[in-house]
This record gives sequence, structure tokens and C-alpha cells, in this order.
Amino acid sequence: MTAFVPVRVVEMSFLMSVIFLLSVKTGFSINQAGVCRPFCTGNDCITVNQDRVDFQTAEKTCCDRNGALMTFQSEADESTLDIFRDELYGDFWIGLHLPAAACSNLSAPLRGYEWTSGSMQRTFLPSVSSWKESVKVCSLHCVSLSKDGKLTERLCSDKADGFLCRTKHKDACQAGQLSDPNVILSSKGCSVGPCEHTCKDRKGGYICSCFTGYIQDDKDPGRCKMHCGQQKCPPICDREPNSRCFCPEGFILSNQLCEDMDECVHECDQVCKNTFGSFVCSCKEGYILKDHGKCVKAEGGERFVVTSPVVIGVVKPATNNHTQQGAAAPAGGLVWIWITVIVALAVFIIVIRFFVENRQKRREEISIEQSTVPVDNIDC
Repeated sequence: MTAFVPVRVVEMSFLMSVIFLLSVKTGFSINQAGVCRPFCTGNDCITVNQDRVDFQTAEKTCCDRNGALMTFQSEADESTLDIFRDELYGDFWIGLHLPAAACSNLSAPLRGYEWTSGSMQRTFLPSVSSWKESVKVCSLHCVSLSKDGKLTERLCSDKADGFLCRTKHKDACQAGQLSDPNVILSSKGCSVGPCEHTCKDRKGGYICSCFTGYIQDDKDPGRCKMHCGQQKCPPICDREPNSRCFCPEGFILSNQLCEDMDECVHECDQVCKNTFGSFVCSCKEGYILKDHGKCVKAEGGERFVVTSPVVIGVVKPATNNHTQQGAAAPAGGLVWIWITVIVALAVFIIVIRFFVENRQKRREEISIEQSTVPVDNIDC
């Protein structure tokens, strides 16, 4: 059996290498402390801060960045939540707490809690959210939000997994020494390949940029998507003999050019503005935008105009061999390529081990057979 120890050592080394490669290539990590990711619509941003702190520290950190803990004041905030909710790994503080010397009221919409900013008495909650438990608690309790929309009442002195800040673009995720709004905070910089196209190291982080004909994805600054900022643009084609050409979303290939489609066809409830590769919905006075294009009457009969940069929709063109959402391979595809290579290596090692064991076993059988064969006495 000692003859096979090296094979097992190789297997253990291989498994350790697999774990290391997966952690590097996929970016998986148990400790994500200090990570801050911005999600912006125009100049307004929500930052997802993965840092274990108590409620007071979270509130102060948001304030130091010229912002405040996130509060939900209208359906527009619910639409914003849909954008980044999948990035919530754990429970995140939001700006909701019990007033001093007060206890919760299970029959009230906010259970007696108040928002820390905005209209503090407003009782709006996203339709996707619900309370995790139905237990009466008293003051010094605050609320955290998780990916599944659960609202958890916990002591304000507890340390949640992170917190959500509402701030402006120039202040989103920026430490005091960083003035460039394009810098993404990271202690590892470009060493782990965080950008889909190009990456440049900067003090305290890195900057991602895209090739010509692409722009950064609004939801993920490390990804790139095809882009055309005018009525017509040249397509992006493969470098093969029978090359295929592709256009950005909202464009269609015509006469060797990508032409903008008019997406304002039954997409908006009231007002629709066609833009290059997309469209913008808005509502008339007294209505607010909801559910990606629907206009509903404002609560309380408030009279104001929603100018709609809140919801920007993209209509995919009809199925066409010459269009696609983006020419770059998704990061998920690269992960599966690595997993396939690793599995293939594992199968190779198992086959080699099987061959070595069979060969060793065959040698032992031959040796036993030779030792049991009778030797004829030969007279000299």
C-alpha cells in the first residue's frame, strides 16, 4: 500500500489547488469586510457596504459620506431596491428605528418604527418586504434588511453584516483620500482580474474601462456592454473568415450599420421618450411611476411631476442572427470553463491511479503464479 501514497499526496495537492483556483477565479470569499458597491441612477446612488458594524456606526459612516442610511419613501425606492437586492449577502442596516422609550406595535404598518431621514412619519414599505418575526420589542431596536426582503428587528448595538447608504454619485463608496469617482475600493486592486476589459490600479482600489464600442454596465462597473450613442453606429464583428456582426441592445443591423429602434411602442403608460438604444418613461402631474412603465395616482393627492429618470427600460429587438446583448463572454461562462478543466484533471488523476493499481495487482498475481509452478527434476 505504501506504493500508492504519492498518488494520494497528489490528490490532496490537487484538491487544495482546486479550492485556491476557485477562490481566485470566481472571487468567492468568506470575509468580504470593507467592500462597498455603488448602484446609481443619474446622480443618486445607493451603496451596499459589506462591513459588520452596529447601527450607530453605520449611520455615522453614511453621514461622513454626505449621505444617510437608506429609507423607503415611495415606489421609486422599491424599483431601486430591485436593482441591487441580489447583492445583499446577509442582513443590512436601513434607516428604520424605534423612537426612544417606545415599544413596537404589531398592528401598525411600520410597527411604530420611524425613518431616520426623509419623511420620518411616512409608513411606506416595499411590497417585496415582510417582517421576519412577530414579537413585541421595545426601544433601542433597529431594523435590517436581507436579500429575501425580510425585515429583522434587532438591538441597535448588534453588528449586522453591512448597511445601505443613500448618497450622491461623487460621494458613493469614496474614502476621504479618494477624489476620483471612478475608483472602486479594493485592497487587491487589479491582481484578481476584477474588470472584464481593462483595469488600472489606483491608490486604494482600481478603475475599470471598456474597449471602443462598449461602456461600463450601470449595475456592475466591472462589466462592459455594447453601446452606441447616436442614431447609427458601425457593428462589432468577429475576426473570422465568415464573421458575424453584432449590435447593441435596442439597435438592429441594416445596410452594414447598427440603427436605433424606436422602443416607444406600448412600453410606457403615459409619456415615453425614445433614446439611443433605450427609452425613458415618465408620468403626468399627480402620478408616480411604478412597475417599469405603469403610472399610478400619487398618495394623498400630492401634486407634482415625476420626470422619470427613475426607470429606464431596454426593449430587446426581435430574434436576429445579427444582434446580441453583448459581444463579450459573461463572467459566469469563464467560471464554468475553469470548473470543466478542473473536473477533467480530476478524472485524469483517477484513471492514472486505477491503471497503476491494476498494474501493481497484476504483477503480484504473476509473482504468486510463478512461485507455485512445480519445478521438474532434471536428471543429469
